[in-house]
Amino acid sequence: MIKFLGEGRFGQVHLGLHKETNTIFAIKQIKKDGIAKNKMEDQLLMEIKMQLFFNHPNILKLYGVFSDLENVYLILEYMEEGTLYS
Repeated sequence: MIKFLGEGRFGQVHLGLHKETNTIFAIKQIKKDGIAKNKMEDQLLMEIKMQLFFNHPNILKLYGVFSDLENVYLILEYMEEGTLYS
């Protein structure tokens, strides 16, 4: 992770760099305790499944998912100068 980009309701977004390919990604870091507290497990799983299979210019591409003891990380297409909301 290179730098912090912003914060949302359930986590943070960081700028990430894949060292081998020099490709920039957005890395969404979601706290597992926030997912559990808000009973969002099924919703997150559905979002991951759908986003992995969508291929549309208006939908951010999800390249991968991984987790550690505290967080789930979504590796997303980086969208320069904007947010998904705007």
